[in-house]
Amino acid sequence: MKHFSTLKEYCHGINISPPKWAEFDIRSFEENMQTVNQQMPKFKHEFYVIAVKINGGGFASTGNYSTKDLKATVFFNSPYQILSWDIVPDWKGYYIIFSDGFFRRTRTSKRITEAYPYLLIDNTIPMKVSAQEAKFYAKLFSDMYFEFQLNESDSKDIIANYLEILLRKVGRLYKQTATDFPITQNERKRDLEVVSRFKTLLDVSFQPNKEYNEELYPHQVQFYAIKLNLHPNHFNAIVKRITEKSASGHIYSHILSLAKSRLKNTNESIKEIAFGLYYNYPNHFASFFKGQTKMTPSQYRKSLK
Repeated sequence: MKHFSTLKEYCHGINISPPKWAEFDIRSFEENMQTVNQQMPKFKHEFYVIAVKINGGGFASTGNYSTKDLKATVFFNSPYQILSWDIVPDWKGYYIIFSDGFFRRTRTSKRITEAYPYLLIDNTIPMKVSAQEAKFYAKLFSDMYFEFQLNESDSKDIIANYLEILLRKVGRLYKQTATDFPITQNERKRDLEVVSRFKTLLDVSFQPNKEYNEELYPHQVQFYAIKLNLHPNHFNAIVKRITEKSASGHIYSHILSLAKSRLKNTNESIKEIAFGLYYNYPNHFASFFKGQTKMTPSQYRKSLK
């Protein structure tokens, strides 16, 4: 299964022109239809997507749900979800694709899923909208698209404000739509809150100069389960149910991302980076890194040059 970790890779993978910005892109479906792959087998990417389809044949799918038989539709996807499509080249509408970093650029350190936990659901539901609602969403996307094309010095800030409105409107629409599906909303809400708190803890726990006892460190699933007052197995089941990825998978991805960033952007020694990521023994960090990347930390740093 293909996995796209950058917007540039994603655009190349679906056969459209490269993005202007590294963490945000907006397109009309009409402009993509000339070149986009009309069939895409299952794949994943690391971004959030929100789209309004005014009309068009075929379908796009996430998990168990698809846009098949829906004309005017609003749908969204989150990082690491399994996606696919088989579309007719007549789609009309818009979509945006963006990173959590773009969302946070004009805000506090709060991640997007803390503010909008509905983005954590594993199988996102396509939401049918009326012709009048479709016009509202199309106008909002059109305004964002216009600002994106201007690309002025403050365009990213303006688009971030449009994005806030869009996320709130989609959240309201999701609440209305979700009641039509066989999901226990209270249980789903609790699960979303657990995952949101877990991701916040993941960010906070690797900040510098934390003190931990010798038996429990933020590399372990049990560390977060205890803080959330859950049995580790139950905690892991919740995370996997919501994100389709194990708790340990999220932890490893976070550590790897931090490690790569420090290897690339600092002059810290491998030993200093290991201790900074709360490894008591640098060789344990090196083994983890090589297991994830097939390279030692030193080899990875040299490859960047």
